[in-house]
Parts: sequence; C-alpha cells; structure tokens
Amino acid sequence: MLLNTNATPNFRRTMLASALSAAAVSVSAQDLVLEEVVVTAQKRTENVQDVAATVNVVSGQDLDKFAVFDFRAIEQQTAGLTLSSPNARNSTISLRGVSIDPESGVSAAVDVYWNDAVVRPDVAFSQMYDLERIEILRGPQGTLQGATSPGGALNMITRRAGVDQASGYVSASVADNNGLNAQVAYGTPLIDGTLGIRVAGVYDTDNGADVQNLTSGFDDQELEAYSGRISTTWLPTDTFEAQFIYQYLDRTADDPKAMAGADALAVRPRLRPVDNKALGKTDNYGDFDFNVANLVMSWDVADLQLTGLVAYQDSHKTSATELDRANSLQLTEIVAPTFQQSTTDVESWVYEFRVASTENVFWNYMVGLYHRDQQTSTEALANSVRLGGPIGALGFQSVAYLPLDASEFAVFTFNTFDLADTVQLEFGLRWTDYDRTRRADVEFEGLTYLPPAFESLAELISDRFSEGFPIIGVPKDKQSASEDAWTGSLAVRWDWRDDTNLYASYNRGYRPSGISIVPSPTIEFLPNGVDDLLHDEETSDAFELGFKSRLWNDRASLNGALYYQTFEGYLGFVRGTQVIDDTGAPIGLPGGLIFNGDATIWGVELDGRVLLGETWDFGGALSYSKGEWDGVSAPCNDREPGEVLGTCDLDGKPLGGEPEWSISLNSEYFIPLENDSEVYVRGLFKYTDERQNTDASAGLGQVAETFESYQVLDLFVGWRSSDYSWDISLWGKNVFDEDAVTFEQGPDQYDVALSGGSYTQTNILPERVVGVTARYSF
Repeated sequence: MLLNTNATPNFRRTMLASALSAAAVSVSAQDLVLEEVVVTAQKRTENVQDVAATVNVVSGQDLDKFAVFDFRAIEQQTAGLTLSSPNARNSTISLRGVSIDPESGVSAAVDVYWNDAVVRPDVAFSQMYDLERIEILRGPQGTLQGATSPGGALNMITRRAGVDQASGYVSASVADNNGLNAQVAYGTPLIDGTLGIRVAGVYDTDNGADVQNLTSGFDDQELEAYSGRISTTWLPTDTFEAQFIYQYLDRTADDPKAMAGADALAVRPRLRPVDNKALGKTDNYGDFDFNVANLVMSWDVADLQLTGLVAYQDSHKTSATELDRANSLQLTEIVAPTFQQSTTDVESWVYEFRVASTENVFWNYMVGLYHRDQQTSTEALANSVRLGGPIGALGFQSVAYLPLDASEFAVFTFNTFDLADTVQLEFGLRWTDYDRTRRADVEFEGLTYLPPAFESLAELISDRFSEGFPIIGVPKDKQSASEDAWTGSLAVRWDWRDDTNLYASYNRGYRPSGISIVPSPTIEFLPNGVDDLLHDEETSDAFELGFKSRLWNDRASLNGALYYQTFEGYLGFVRGTQVIDDTGAPIGLPGGLIFNGDATIWGVELDGRVLLGETWDFGGALSYSKGEWDGVSAPCNDREPGEVLGTCDLDGKPLGGEPEWSISLNSEYFIPLENDSEVYVRGLFKYTDERQNTDASAGLGQVAETFESYQVLDLFVGWRSSDYSWDISLWGKNVFDEDAVTFEQGPDQYDVALSGGSYTQTNILPERVVGVTARYSF
C-alpha cells in the first residue's frame, strides 16, 4: 500500500494507523497478531500501549458487532463505566466510582468530548452511527483536556472524510420492541488527494421501557430520533490540513414514570417494578435537538505543528414532569394541575490553539491556549399545590428563570522527555481561570385552585400569596464568582521488555465552587441562611501504577492499573432534605443540597484480549473500585431535638452509587465456508455488583438503600462475507430477561402528605429484545 506523500504529517499518521490496522487484519489469518490500537488521548496520534495512563477503546467495529444504537449501550462493553438516564431530561456518567447527580448543577465528574471538543452529556446520550472509536480516559484530566474532571473523559471520534477512495455502508435493524434502526454513510473524494466529503445519517425508534399509565390511559410509548452528519477533509498542500464536521440530531421521547408500592390507604393498585405501570395524571416527555460543529486546522512549520480548534454547539430541550407521580390528589377533592414544563437552551463556543514540536530527539513539547464560553438558560413553569395552612389547600403556578453564564480560560503545556532508550518522562501543567454568573428567580403566575368556600376571596388570597414572590434563589452578592486553579500531571514509563512497559503517574483534578439552587423561601429557615447553600471547590490527587503488555507473540494483550485517589472537598449531593419552619413543621428544600467532604477512592483495573485460534477470539475487562467518605457529615432528615437541619455521619460509608465490582466479557467464534463467507456466534456479558442508592441518602420514604447485583448477556449469530462487505445477524439483548432495579426515587411530597409515602419511582433494566440486522459495506 502506498501512502500519500503529499499529505500532512498528521494525516499521514492517520493513514499509517489505518494501514497498520489493515495489515494486522491480513496477517492475523496467518500469524495471529492482534491489531494495533491507535488513539489521540494526549492530543497526538500514538499506540494505546504507549500511553502512560489507562485508556480503553471501543472501536466503531465493536459498536457495529454488538448492535450498539445508543450511547448507553457502550457500558456493556467495558468495566467500571456507568451510563444512566433516570429520565428524559438528565443523564450522567461515572468512572472509577466518581459520579454526581446532573440536577445538582455542579461540574461533571466525567466530561464528554465530540471530536476533541467538550460537549454536554445530553449531546453524547444520543444515537451512535458512523463512529471511528470511543476513547475512555480514566482518572483526572488535569492537563490536556478542556475540562479538569476528576473521574475521566470520553472522547467520541466520528469517521472522517477520506481524500483517496470512496467508501460507505447501509444498515437496517428491526427488533421486537417496535424497534427500527436505519443507517447510511457515504464518503468520496471531490478532488483526488486534496478534498473529500462524507455524509452519514440515522433514523431510530423503539418503545423505550414500554410503560403504561393506568390513570391517563397512555399505552403506546415511543422514542424516536433522527440525525445527520457531514464531514470534509481538505489538504491543499503537504503542510496544511483542515477538517470540518457538522452534526444535527432531533429526538422525541415519551417518558411516563413507572411506580412501585402498595397504597397505605388501599385505594390505588399494588405495583411491582416489573409491572412498568405509571400513575400520574399527565405523562412525562422529553424532546431534544442539537447542532454541533468542529473546525480543526493543522499546519506544519519547520519542526513545529500548529493546531487550531473552533467548536460550536447549541441545544434545545423541552420536557414535562408530573409532580404528583402517584396521583395522590385523587384522594382529596382538589382538582388542580401538578405538572412542570421546562425548557433549556444552551449555546457554547470552544477555542483552542496548540503549538507542538514533532521530531526532537530528547524533548518534545506542547503549549496551548484554551477558551470556552457557554450560556445556559432554563425556564420552568411549575403547577403546584400547597397542602395545609388556614384554607386547607392552594394551587398556584410559578415560573423559575435559571440563567447560567460560564467562561473558562486556560494555558497549558505538556512535555515528553526521552531520558533513555527505554525510559520516558512526561510532565504537564494547566492554569485555568473560571468565571460564572448564575441566577435562580421564581415569579408568581397566579392561582390554579382554591377550595370552593374560598373562591369568592380569590383576588385577595392571590395578592396576599404573591407577596412571597419573587423568590431570589441566589442572592445578588452570590450570583457571580471567579476563581483559578493549577492542575497537572507527571508520569514515567519504562519499557521493561520489548513486549511490556511499566508506568507510574500522578494527576490532579479540580471542580470549582458554587451554590446549591433552592428556589424557595424555605432557605430562610436554614441555620445559616444562604451561606448553607454555598459549597467549596474540589481538588483531587490521583496516583496510578500500571503495566501494558503484548504477549504470546502478539496474540494477546494484558493491561492493568492500580490507582489511589484522594479528594479534598469532594462534591456530594442530597435531595429530599427538609428543614423545620417557624411553626415547627418539616418543609422541603426543592432542588437539593450540595456539600463538601474529604474522601478516598482506590481500585484495580484489568483489560485484555487474546486470539485463541484463527477463528476464535476472547476479550474482557475487570474493575474494582472502592470509594469512602472520610470524616464527613451530610444534610439529611435525621434530627436531634432542636435541630432545624439534620445531619448524618457518612464516615466510612460508600462514596456514591457505583458498584465496587464490574466485569465485561466478549467472544466470537466463526466457521469459514467454501463460498468466501463465514457463519459466526458471539456473546457479550456484563456483571454489575450491588451498589448504593444515593436517592435514599436523605432518609425520606421507604427507598431501598442498595440495588442488587445483576448480569446481562447478549448473544449474536450471523452470516457474513469473508471480506466483511455484507453481514446478516440475529441477536438477542438481555437474553435471560434480567429485571433488576437500576433507579429508585422516594415518594413525592403529595404521596408523603396524604398516605405517608406509599409509592416510589423505579426504573429497571431494559427487557429482553430480539432483532435482526443486515449491513452492506462498500
């Protein structure tokens, strides 16, 4: 294979990586050699075995093999990673036991990148198609990435436009959950060797969790999404390369929430989690669309490479949530709406400029500037009912305005020193300046219900009630904040043998300070008022020892790491907390409270792959992670006499809602046929250990404190051509129909007030799905 000598070094490296992979495939049939895995985790193209950090890769081929249609499904293919979407509005990612509730408003524990530019998690939790790979970077990202997250980062790399030859595919899948997934991609040179274009698209629909609402009669849940992408590559000279990528996605989701429990008043039905039945008067939904675009330019000047990145994203999200989830107000004579409608708009720009040396013998360096500017605006229309008081009950409508403007500017450097033929030292440093302005204002919009006896006094009651508004959730002197932080990394790698290297590393992560958003006058009852809403910054220091090896004449790989991470001011979050008001009654703090505390996490990770024969391969990953609070007290509802806000001792208790153990295994065996085709069978298994239910932390309602462990097995059988140009497969996901509970939230305020708290909201694993996929590549 001849390489294009007119391409830039960066593009030539990409082509070389592709050539190595292709060569490995052809050699595998004879010499059984594993493919090389190439990543850009450190802003340069390199073999993953040479990176002094834990980096896992889910390739585009793996996504296709295991019929991965949405982002959450990649959790099945690796260990120690949790991807969850408890509702259509929020999604969260956890690595190495570090996680945070997305509704807390703090910086993410694990950040997501789309073609090297940071994006919001809800952009990532979308349909997967035409991807080159997903890189999973574990541990603090304090030097090279755009955000200094403590848990890690995920980088989604789409397939790029080629300039030499046309390629593409068409794929269609149908499943017994009313599922249909159709994909198409095509790329071709417009000017041979100089300009190429690639277009791709997907349409996806299924019935989600198939929840039926016993109250509204809704019984036809549907999730639907479509997306398109266009990519271009331009190589006008042998020293300059430009790539532009744009993607649009539109998704609609019915999202009724299943309930579980037995009515203490024996009026409503007894429900189990597996029943998948909702009770709310209205049905939840979430609609979402986004635009993302990246422009990357690379210019080689002498022995330097100059790289510029400009990235843009905007998104629009609307959702509706029923607040009376168990339809408790039917037990009264109150007829009033109890739903909330929210709209969130986000616009973000990212700029990055890097200068890197490329061919120095002893010292290669990179220096760069980074700037991110993001505006987020959320408007929430809430219909609420206040029970009790002098008139018995009062329904009202309010609107919350929650704007957030965030800006970050950073200067960073990353340096590599070749101390000897077998020893390499890496050192990185990053200074980041954070500026944030946020508000949380609530306006009164009018009454929606009064008891009949008081309807003649509606105007007077409305005027009196409106005196409590507007509610200023963030006082003016707390609305703006600025701070800066130093983070960085240090690593040494020793090529112990030709097939094994050892490394030791240190990384620092950081998340800025802020304030809990509690848009309610109840904050006046906090012991220290607004000051009890403030939280400090979080810093973490991670130490890692690891090895990476290629064994059995390159037929096998085995990588491992032992890590220990300490946190000063780890950001915890608790919802459902109550304070005692001036009448001595408990009253809720909507939104939840963020708190700081010291903590530690340590763990072990292993991953490997082996070619057991010419037609059989096996791979797997294992993760053990144990996180504990260290001398911490958190807000809760257990109070001593006279306490307004209770506290619970968390010392030695699990840090978050992540499993200690997780294991992922996969294997494929195929049989060659005489007509240049193959039949195959493959399996994918994931074990997830028991874990803590963080929504039980406030001590409100009968909520399980832990979730049980579970196992999920996916199986595939198929027939394909020997050159992989066509493939037909029959597959089953969760073939044993495991129905473990994965999310449980305590009773809502109306259920607690009227029945003592009879029902919890529960999510279970997706039920067994059987489907067929046909794919043709060219």
